[in-house]
Amino acid sequence: MDHKEMEMAAGKASLVAYKVEYAGPATYMKAFEDTGFGFVLDDDGETGYLYATTEDFQEVLDGLHLFNDDQPDRLTNKDRVYIIFNPEMLKAGLYYRNRYQAIVDFKGAKACCRSGFPPPEPSGWCTSAHTWDPKMEGGLTFEKVEDGLPN
Repeated sequence: MDHKEMEMAAGKASLVAYKVEYAGPATYMKAFEDTGFGFVLDDDGETGYLYATTEDFQEVLDGLHLFNDDQPDRLTNKDRVYIIFNPEMLKAGLYYRNRYQAIVDFKGAKACCRSGFPPPEPSGWCTSAHTWDPKMEGGLTFEKVEDGLPN
């Protein structure tokens, strides 16, 4: 096993997949215990956003647009939704429809989403553009069983 494969294997072992019990428009929160960070998935029925927050949800670090109500990629009750978290890398992603929709690297203060919107605040927490970057998936690779659920 080469260095990259060892790194990937180590990353997979530490991943945590949290199932989001999506039941329609609402606010769904997940604190990543003892890290200082959390995620808030907010669907108000018109738009969906993912917010990178502090662990106590008192401060929003960054916001990433996921969908509008009139778009075919909006969340539905049939979607299997997961927050995948790598505690070693302090990186997390929102995963549904067999791909990551948004990823936040808390350690590197970077974030991206499929819509690339909105642009990050010039003086804000995020140091990267929100445009989709497949390299951000590094460290979040996980195995899937036949029905698409993570192991």
